Amino acid sequence: MGTDGKIQVMDYSLMEQPRFGIHVCLPGTQEMENPEVSVSSCSACDNENLCSYKRHSSVSQEGLLEDQLRRKLKFFFMNPCEKFWARGRKPWKLGIQLLKIVMVTVQLVVFGLSNQMVVAFKEENTVAFKHLFLKGYTDRMDDTYAVYTQTDVYDQIFFAINQYLQLPNISVGNHAYEKRGAEETPLAVCQQFYKRGIICPGNDTFDIDPEIVTDCLYIEPTTPLHNATMGKHNLNFTLDFPRLVAVQLMFNLKAINLQTVRHHELPDCYDFTLRILFDNKAHSGRIKISLDNDIAIRECKDWHVSGSIQKNTHYMMIFDAFVILTCLASLILCTRSVI
Repeated sequence: MGTDGKIQVMDYSLMEQPRFGIHVCLPGTQEMENPEVSVSSCSACDNENLCSYKRHSSVSQEGLLEDQLRRKLKFFFMNPCEKFWARGRKPWKLGIQLLKIVMVTVQLVVFGLSNQMVVAFKEENTVAFKHLFLKGYTDRMDDTYAVYTQTDVYDQIFFAINQYLQLPNISVGNHAYEKRGAEETPLAVCQQFYKRGIICPGNDTFDIDPEIVTDCLYIEPTTPLHNATMGKHNLNFTLDFPRLVAVQLMFNLKAINLQTVRHHELPDCYDFTLRILFDNKAHSGRIKISLDNDIAIRECKDWHVSGSIQKNTHYMMIFDAFVILTCLASLILCTRSVI
């Protein structure tokens, strides 16, 4: 050891530095006295550690985002029961869908029952009209109702006319004549025939103009006497059978379907457009007879039903409104899940 203490300190410092190395961030005596110098000497190591940390953190964030996306996709494709067990979320959409199915099913059942009554009322009235206006009609599976003589044709036409005029006295249904204003609509008897026709099958000759001419006769629905009948003697109506193509009887009737009251529904008013056709297009000696019935359903003008029918109608309106709201809620939820 020398007498100069400073030289010994400097020697000690020089001896210590090679032992620990320059790249080891251990500060010396001067570095301990000056902190700023020690920080600047370790900047390279800190940058390396910071870069390594940032690289590690970025990899961790990517993995976290990937895991979150995977979880979201897995949850999105879960059914409502799996979502309920995964997060405890109540399956509102499933409940609304089940409720909608139940309500729509109830509506379909009610509509089916109502439509069944409409169809049955139409079919039963059609059968009743055939028995009322077709002389000697019997129920058949095939359409073979026809006449073969001129007398039978006239009898069928005048029978239908008299039945129409006496309808309020003979019908067991609630049928009535159609009114236009204050007057009742008449029955139309129209015959269609060739404009000119001279047919001589024995000589194998004919002279015919194929233009169709229509001639109609209108009969007002006045109620005749009980012993009076309409016939050729009081109705100016003749048929030229060699030129005759068809005869049509057309008239309108009205009725009310009262059977809906028993099913807590308001009765509807029906308009029947009837057409009785005598088809002679073939000129084969057989004139086919058919009755067609077209109906129109409309709401009655003035009605009153005692009891709870009005209350049930209000309940049905409330139920229909609730079905509409449920369908709208289902549509909103489905749109939200897609978007």
